[in-house]
Parts: sequence; structure tokens; C-alpha cells
Amino acid sequence: MKRSRARPLRARGGDVVETLPTTEINYYKLDSINCTQILASMRCALKAMRACFNGEESPEAQMKNALCNEDVRFALVSLSRLPVFSHDFGLAFKDDLDLLHTLKQLKYFWNLPLSQLAILMANLSSRLEPAASCDFNAFTEKFCQSPMHLRAVKEVSKELPEEIHAEYMKNAAYLEDADAHAVYPTSIYRQCDALTLATQDASTIEAVMSTTITTTIKIARKVLDPSNHLLFDVYKPLGRCVAVVDDKVDEHYGAEIDNYFASHNIEFTKLVFSGNEVDKGIEDVERILVAMKKYSVGRHEPLLVIGGGVIADIAGFATSLYSRNTPYVMLCTSIVSGIDAGPSPRVCCNGYDYKNLYGSYHPPVLTITDRGFWKTLHPGWLRHGVAEIIKMAVMKDLSLFELLEKHGVRAVQTKFGTEGDSVDDAEFQDVCDLIVGKAMEGYVRSEYGNLWETHQCRPHAYGHTWCPGYELPAGMLHGQAVGTCMGFGAYLSFIEGWVSEEEMHRVLKVISDCELSLYHPVMDDDKMIWKTQLAIVEKRGGNLCAPIPKPLGFSGYLNDLSEEQLIQRMHEYKDLVSKYPRGGRGVEEHCIDVGLEDPQAKKLQKKAEAEAGQAAVLAGKLELLEQLRHEGLLNEEQFDLKHQQLA
Repeated sequence: MKRSRARPLRARGGDVVETLPTTEINYYKLDSINCTQILASMRCALKAMRACFNGEESPEAQMKNALCNEDVRFALVSLSRLPVFSHDFGLAFKDDLDLLHTLKQLKYFWNLPLSQLAILMANLSSRLEPAASCDFNAFTEKFCQSPMHLRAVKEVSKELPEEIHAEYMKNAAYLEDADAHAVYPTSIYRQCDALTLATQDASTIEAVMSTTITTTIKIARKVLDPSNHLLFDVYKPLGRCVAVVDDKVDEHYGAEIDNYFASHNIEFTKLVFSGNEVDKGIEDVERILVAMKKYSVGRHEPLLVIGGGVIADIAGFATSLYSRNTPYVMLCTSIVSGIDAGPSPRVCCNGYDYKNLYGSYHPPVLTITDRGFWKTLHPGWLRHGVAEIIKMAVMKDLSLFELLEKHGVRAVQTKFGTEGDSVDDAEFQDVCDLIVGKAMEGYVRSEYGNLWETHQCRPHAYGHTWCPGYELPAGMLHGQAVGTCMGFGAYLSFIEGWVSEEEMHRVLKVISDCELSLYHPVMDDDKMIWKTQLAIVEKRGGNLCAPIPKPLGFSGYLNDLSEEQLIQRMHEYKDLVSKYPRGGRGVEEHCIDVGLEDPQAKKLQKKAEAEAGQAAVLAGKLELLEQLRHEGLLNEEQFDLKHQQLA
């Protein structure tokens, strides 16, 4: 702790008052970052560990020999004392993101299973000593088959020579005070810090607290091929994987998912849940929570979530609530999850006819987008997901918008290169990857600097200002509703003079060409539209702050729009887009059009069932009253009183 001196402070009246000295509470003591030294020590560790690989000893003995090596121990101990989640550390290794990812995890070596240490050292070798990579991969493959591979470094350290174990314990004892994250982590994906100041008598305390979260995003192909190690690297060291899987994904890919984990001898528990919008209530989140408890999911092991946007939202929300915070890995199988809901920190569920009323902020520790899954999507499911790409193009990336103008229609028709002749078109395959990558990059550029939604300048909320109030009542697919809202936003931007008429029509044309809605009759309800705007102002901290282009490819925010102006502009917009194909309507706009249950119909069904149940209970009570009167247990006055109370 640091103490500051008391100092004079001039009050409003001009009198000088003596302030109390303050104490600064320091939570962590981390070493400084020296990139050259870090790389040098890691290369020495790799060289020393490779020397331990020989055919005479078992993989277990080779791993113990490596842990006994002074160069290996020095590299691991040094890294454990560094601020690997800091901006400075990230910038020091910004030219090799795979190396950065590996170093961030190696900081926690003391708690890691030995197989995870082996995997990380193999990854490190591929970045720093490629010539030794084959040796490290061969060792890792053998070691992961050993019964010892699940044991943590801290446990195996007890079996090392006494003086070696003592050195490791000395570092662990130091870290208890210097950085407890590195010795007793809840998970290896989050850290906290704070600036806490207190007066000497502790009568006043001021603090600023922070949470730092690490996450990785990968756009990959053939993720379920056993040769792909993205999931292996996470779950093999844990010895098992508990997964929440979308029921439709399980229908198409369940056998492949099972085979992936079986081929790697990883215990696999599959929990299948509905991924439909009608099953996105708080009760659905609770069902996942109960399942997680049943299988004793730990706060150190990421839940695997496989599915589209709904599963991403409700399973992510469940992990944020489970033990107050549990990590998860998101394997995205749709466009909505692949570039929006999947990597998003905003996890949620619906309530009271309002989209995403309940929620929290909890991003996955790893997001994997593999557009190979999109080939089995219903065309309408894929089409509505394109809205999430369009919004990022309009608001953040003109080059992405131009790609959509040129390739958007074909991308929709071929399910992003997963059907027909496009599968063999290498150039178009690269274009599809580029579109997905640019949309993802634009999204995280907008979202991750405002993780907790502490301000409302949020470009990715384009198309999400007015439609949250009418998407569910209209039974619309999310992307179709977003299309109407994006189109209206483009028109408002033109009215404000932020985009030209030509640019406005370019936006409207891309939306229409991708067969998304520009207009829906539900938007004719003026009172409902105004009510929605009032609700969004409440949600956005008292500001409308509607994201709209300013100009095309850049973000602007409209904050003043009266009820009269809103209604006038909406009517003008309807007249404008009625001249577009299909009168501005989309193709397969509604959930029922693509084989999904209407969320509103399910709600009405539940309401009717509840009312029927209440009526049955009332009828039973009235029948009981009649029986009591008949048997003389109630007189007429008592009967009338009870009857009135029930009525």
C-alpha cells in the first residue's frame, strides 16, 4: 500500500481546509515486459525440452525431465509473473497472434494439465522453432495417450527432485501475493484489477474496478474433421467435453460431432436443446442451467455451445449465470451466430413480447465460424442471417458493402459457396471467406471496445432500433425485421443529408436483392412504432442514439426524432420502398414460412392453456362449495360470501 501526504485544499468560501492523507491499495506486482528476453527464454526452453525427447524413456519421464530443466523452469516462471492480458503485452506480440494466444495461456502453467502444457509448447515450437515442430507434435500425440496427461503441473511437481519442487513452490508462494491469478485462477480466461483509494481513517473509499477477458476468434474449415485440433486443444487436457447442441444441428451433424470426440478419446456429454425463437425464454435458460448442474460443469472448463443465434444467446446467458461466471466455446453453425451472436458479449433471452429483454455481458473464450455448416441451413434461415453482414458493411466497411453489391446475390443462392458449382470455384470460396472475415472484424471492432455497453455509440445496433418492438408480434425472422429497420435508417440518413439519394438506394437495393424485407404491414401501426422508440430510449440510457450511415461505410447517430416526425417519415418510407420488387416485402419473412413455430402463436397458446387451467381450478372450487352447502357445512350467507370471493 502507498500513502499520500495530507495537502491543503481551498473550499468554496475561500477557507483552506486540510485534507486527510489517502492510502492506495495495490493488488498486483507484475514484472515489466521485455519482448526480446521473453522470446530468448522461450527458445532456450524449446531447445532444452526437445533434448529430453528420446526413444529410451517413456513420454511421462520425458515430461518430468523437461520440468526439471533449468531453462524450461526459468521460462515458465518468468512468464507467470508477466501482465499477459495487458495492452503492452498484446502490442509486443501483435505481429503473431497465435504466439500471443499461446503465451497468454502458458502464464497459467502451474495449474495446467500436463497435456495442455505439451500442446502449448508444440504450438510455441511451430511459431518460434519450426524445424523442431515435428518432434514436438510427435511427443504431444504420444503424451496425450498417457494416463498421466490429465494431471496438473503443480501435482506432478511433488514427484520431482526436492530442490526442483522447492523452486516451483517458491514461485507459487510469491505469486499468491504478486498475482494470485497465476497460481489460483478461477479460469485462465479472466483477470481483475482495481484502483482503490481510502482516507487514513477509512471513512471514504473511492475505487475503479476492471475485468479483463481474453477471447479468440477463428474462421476455419472442416472443424469436425478429427485432423482439426481447434476443439482438441481445449478439451483433451480437460478429459471431457459437455456440450449444448441445437436440435437441428444434432439432426444433421450429431454423428460427426460424436465421432470427433470419440476419435480423440474425449468423454463427451451432449445436451440437445431447441434453437428456435419460440424457445428463447427465461425458462429455456433455466433448463440449460439445470443440465449444467447435473453434469457438474466447473468454472475452469468451457461449456461447448454448438448452434445458431438462439442457442448462442440462451446458452451464453446460462454460462454467465452459472456460478456467476463460467467460460464457454462457441462453434457457430449459422450466419447469425457466425458473425454476430456467436462472438458477441451480449447474451440474452426474450421476455414480455420484447426481444432480448433479459441478458448480461459474457463473450465466449473461443468463437469458431465454419461456413461449411451453412449448406444444411434452410434457404430462409441463411437469407435472414445476411442482414447481420449488411449492417456491418453499411456502418463500418465500404469495401465489404461493395463485395455484397457484387457477390451478395450469388452468396445467398449458393449458401455462401457450399452448394453447386461454387464449391469448386476457388476464387469465390476466397470471396466468401473474405466477406465473413470482414463482417466479423467490423463487428468486433464495434463491439469489443464497448464490451459492457457503457455508451450507446454502437454501429452494430444499426437495424435494431425500431424492429425489436414488432419482430415478435409480427412473427418475423430476426434478419427480415432487421432489414426493414436498416432500410428505414438509410432513409432517415438521406433526410438528414448524411447519405446521398444514390447511396440510400444502393443500401435499399442490397437489402432487396438479398431478398430481405424493406417493409412489413406491422410498421403501419403508428402507436406501436412510437411505443417501441420510447422503449429503446429507456434501454439506451435516455437517448435514442439510432445508428445510421454517415456517409455510407461510416457511422452516425440520430438522437432527435419526435413522434410526429417518426410517423411522417415512416409513411414516406413506405411509399418509397413500395416501388421495389415484391412491394418492398422479403422472401419468406416469417418464422412459419421457413418451418419454424410462430413465437406469438406459442405465447397465445400458453396463455390459453393457463386460462383454461385457471378456469378448471375455479370450476373445481365452485363444485366444492356446492357440495359443502348440500351437506349443510355452509349456510346460505356463508355460501354467498365464498361464491362472491371466488368470482
